[in-house]
Amino acid sequence: MYNDDKSNEYNSSGGFVAGLLCGAAVGAAVAMVFAPKSGVEFRRQLVDSTSKLKDQANRSYGQVAESVNDLASRGREAVNRGRDAFNKARESATETASAGMNSAYPTDTYSGPTA
Repeated sequence: MYNDDKSNEYNSSGGFVAGLLCGAAVGAAVAMVFAPKSGVEFRRQLVDSTSKLKDQANRSYGQVAESVNDLASRGREAVNRGRDAFNKARESATETASAGMNSAYPTDTYSGPTA
């Protein structure tokens, strides 16, 4: 199977981003709960933090989508290279078999099977 260090890097960076987002959300929630603020300040800070987290999630989604598209493109390229190699090998085998048949049974001296 096609194994590439880059694909492992994409997989681990996706996990890192997910962990980073979860950690940021938990940290923000804990900080807001324990911070001494009035109700109005708390709600404003909650809205601001939620907005920031949403923006960060959108950026992360874009990065992950780009990584997936890159991997899909590389996969299609690998399939095409494999298909081309198979077709070349098949053509070569066919030519070799034909050449072997022609040398084993030359058409000018072979009169076919006798009954």
